[in-house]
Amino acid sequence: MAQTTMDTDADMARLEELAQALTGRGYRTMLVTGGGRARLEVLDRITSMPTGTVVCERDTGGEAWFWWSWADRIAPASAPADAAALVDLGLRREHDTA
Repeated sequence: MAQTTMDTDADMARLEELAQALTGRGYRTMLVTGGGRARLEVLDRITSMPTGTVVCERDTGGEAWFWWSWADRIAPASAPADAAALVDLGLRREHDTA
């Protein structure tokens, strides 16, 4: 199923909501719209180096979800605060194991 302009605009708005929630947790974010699908780059709090990429995609039922760029589902796009908490947890875990 092809994505419509309305879907794309809604997904961008959802990514912006997630960016705001992550900013509230101390992350820097950058919404990237060029080169195909829009994505949210989540940057390290101190170095501003990219640490994760999040996209907003629909599942087979048509519901919008936040996903890691490696295709792991994070949380429903209707719950940006929950998604921000899970992104934070995932990035902390990644940092602790590095």
